[in-house]
Amino acid sequence: MKEQKLPDGSVKPIICLNNFEFALFCMNYQLLIDSYSFGSTLSNQEIELLSLELETQVMNMNISRDFDCFKSAPTHICKNLNLKKGTLWIMCLAEILDIHKPTKIGKTKSFKVYDLLLEKGLVCG
Repeated sequence: MKEQKLPDGSVKPIICLNNFEFALFCMNYQLLIDSYSFGSTLSNQEIELLSLELETQVMNMNISRDFDCFKSAPTHICKNLNLKKGTLWIMCLAEILDIHKPTKIGKTKSFKVYDLLLEKGLVCG
């Protein structure tokens, strides 16, 4: 995975998918989730990008807890995804991926992410 240094000193991961480079943090996964929650369908490429976004967020969980993914998603998104009000963005993302890329064996992505959040003290059990 390549990285690009931003003017503020932060680093933005870059991935290569089908010979195109995508900045993970430039793709606004929150807009995709919002659109999906209102009934839009996701393309295979968008699902793959969301999957990479989730992997990045899980990896960054050890670095910082100040990312937007650890904040509550808007009420309308939680409601439209049949999730509890105040559900974190990262959990909304995991839930959508469980729908589109279900785990064949073992725990769902939502369950794994919840376990990590519980372990890090970001949610209460």
